[in-house]
Amino acid sequence: MNKVMAVVAAGALGLGLMAVAAPAADATTKHTAHIDCSSPKGAQANYSWANGITSVTIYFNNHCSGKVSAGIVVADVQDGRKDIYCMVTNGGTKGNKKFDIGAQNKVDRIQEGCKL
Repeated sequence: MNKVMAVVAAGALGLGLMAVAAPAADATTKHTAHIDCSSPKGAQANYSWANGITSVTIYFNNHCSGKVSAGIVVADVQDGRKDIYCMVTNGGTKGNKKFDIGAQNKVDRIQEGCKL
């Protein structure tokens, strides 16, 4: 269900009326990604997230035997410009990490490695 915020401005005499509606951030849509492990074969590091208003929390479960470097690629919703945050997790661990990405950015994807 999409929530809509409405901002209504009225003139001093009530003669002017303007309404602007903008959809709220889609914080309920869960996204997932994975990175294949080099060891053991067939295992993966798994990630999930839902975009927030100004931040995103990435949940991870690394089934690999060693460290995995994941690039959190964010895109500017206005001009499409991309940036990357790096998250390194130790093998055999799970947890979460919060990133303050700003209101204009949303996570585009999670990729192996921290270079765009």
